[in-house]
Amino acid sequence: MPFLRLEVLSKKFGDFWALREIDFSINEGEIVGLVGPNGAGKTTLFNLITGRYRPSRGKVLFRDQEITYCKPHEIRKLGISRTFQSCRPFAKMTTLENVIAGRVFSGKFRLFPQRIDIDTAEELLELVGIAHKAQTPAGDLTLSEQRRLDLARALATQPRLLLLDEVAAGFSPVAVKQAVELVRRVQQKGVTLLIIDHFLTLSLRVSDRLFALDHGEKVAEGTPQEVMRNREVIRAYLGMRHEEP
Repeated sequence: MPFLRLEVLSKKFGDFWALREIDFSINEGEIVGLVGPNGAGKTTLFNLITGRYRPSRGKVLFRDQEITYCKPHEIRKLGISRTFQSCRPFAKMTTLENVIAGRVFSGKFRLFPQRIDIDTAEELLELVGIAHKAQTPAGDLTLSEQRRLDLARALATQPRLLLLDEVAAGFSPVAVKQAVELVRRVQQKGVTLLIIDHFLTLSLRVSDRLFALDHGEKVAEGTPQEVMRNREVIRAYLGMRHEEP
């Protein structure tokens, strides 16, 4: 049984099809890279999975339960969390307080955090490599540190499936290497991952499979090696047709 399954999932905005008839599944424990050029429909797909958008047609099933029309907070409680392409910390709160907020608001709301909430938040900051910035206002973190904070905050909700939106965008080669190690540590915690990666800086190194979109349609699926040899993927990224030698 697939962990996540999309069936003919489609989204139309006015006369424009952002996604058209997407069939796709993820197995528990996998890391899958969702790739494609700008405008391919990657973030729209995330928004449909997490309940921010409702599809024009099709279904989303998680652990064999249909969640197509569930609200975002209901989907979160089922075990799906995400990060966003633009970092969204509570800028005036400390880094630690940001992660605590993710944990406290993810379950039954508590007005005051308990010791376990604080301990868990500290462990997550250690996991993502910014424990030394625990008391720093989140707005003072670097872009790389804010992306790590977003990841820690998402993990604080105890997801079984985590959707990462351009988590390594703008990273230096050294930071990308660190992101690779971080994603693998998250997977070892028992989290299944779906990663948007426009520039392919991360997904080629960590993904078990790639799923490629272009203009809202599936163009390829398979191992990273298979997908990157696909003519339609080459055309989508290079803007030209790939001719046989």
